[in-house]
Amino acid sequence: MLNTANDVALRGNPIDDVFGGMFKYSALVVAAKLGLFRALEAGPLDLAELARTLETDEQGTRALADVLVIEDYLELHDGHYAQGPLARRWLDSDGPRDFTPALLWGYELWNVLWELPQAVREGAPAQSLWERWAERPDAGKDFADYMKVKSTLTVEPIVDETPVPTGARRLLDLGGSHGLHSIAFCTRYPDLTATVMDLPEALTGTAQAAAEAGLGDRITTKPGSFFTDDLGEDYDVVLLFEILHCLGPEDNAELITRAARVLRPGGVIVILEDVAGAEPDEHNSAFSLCMFACTGDRTYTLEEIGGWLTDAGLIDVRQLPLPASVSLVVASQPGSDT
Repeated sequence: MLNTANDVALRGNPIDDVFGGMFKYSALVVAAKLGLFRALEAGPLDLAELARTLETDEQGTRALADVLVIEDYLELHDGHYAQGPLARRWLDSDGPRDFTPALLWGYELWNVLWELPQAVREGAPAQSLWERWAERPDAGKDFADYMKVKSTLTVEPIVDETPVPTGARRLLDLGGSHGLHSIAFCTRYPDLTATVMDLPEALTGTAQAAAEAGLGDRITTKPGSFFTDDLGEDYDVVLLFEILHCLGPEDNAELITRAARVLRPGGVIVILEDVAGAEPDEHNSAFSLCMFACTGDRTYTLEEIGGWLTDAGLIDVRQLPLPASVSLVVASQPGSDT
């Protein structure tokens, strides 16, 4: 976004890379936080009208909005700001996908990354996400809303690829938060019921979402801890979706062992993860750094995940690719017919 030098050989220097990206990031997350994109859904507004609607300063509003014009999130015609092509596609509440929750989570992540130097020096952040959210449940809700919209990108392929045992009746969705995956599985399999277990602040809208999908009698929520609370028993499917990268190796081994114990013979554990490869890649490296800032943890290889599964007594470990950065890793209790 910045060009500090006209010499083409100097383009893309660290000043341009860092500050250009930072200003774009800042403009997007602050606009979402202030409700700017929502304010323009009803139609174009001039600067005074926009500032009055947002209850913001006109000069500050212009500075923010002009960056978004440059980045195609807004348009400016005859002194009036309007949604641009990117906002119409990705940030409209009536659109097919509204990624506004991702920007709101980005605002909280901004605060987390501010403390990354300390985490790198000391080996972990001063506060994990869970500790931050215990103090600020609103940030935990923003994350849950973000995970829901992110999950819409892969939920159908996940249900397509998951080897649900024949005659499956009970599903446990650990860390299921928004309930989107439980809703999708119960919709596909009419005899299936689901329990969504997560922190209380992550389950604020889950029961309502299940009811709106016509599944209020088949999907229940269970606030609690994976490690200290009773998980139940005799499940046909246990989902561990995007959890392992939030935990250290010992906790992952313990969690998978606990999950394996509540499976019936022939049941399956289904893990959704950004599985690390042997060499660094662009997406996984960035995501792993983010997780280190958030919790002090990282992504894991198939060999590591497979080791925890086999140590828990599970068999037939395999990785199933998805049309995304994430993939499924599945394993079965002995006797599986999948």
